[in-house]
Amino acid sequence: MQDKEYLRAAAKVIARQIEGNVVIYGVPLDPDVADYMGAFPEEAITLADMVEDGLLTVTDSGEVVYVG
Repeated sequence: MQDKEYLRAAAKVIARQIEGNVVIYGVPLDPDVADYMGAFPEEAITLADMVEDGLLTVTDSGEVVYVG
């Protein structure tokens, strides 16, 4: 079974477990399955973050340059 197929199958099993319980206090998950299901927020830097931190500068010719 390929990795993506495994993650999809594991996510379906977890979804069925959750659907069957009215009150859920937590379902133990493999971190890779949890990530596949969207449990972790994206931590990538955004353009707005770079502008705020002054990492981008504009040259006299109008070129945007990353200074880091």
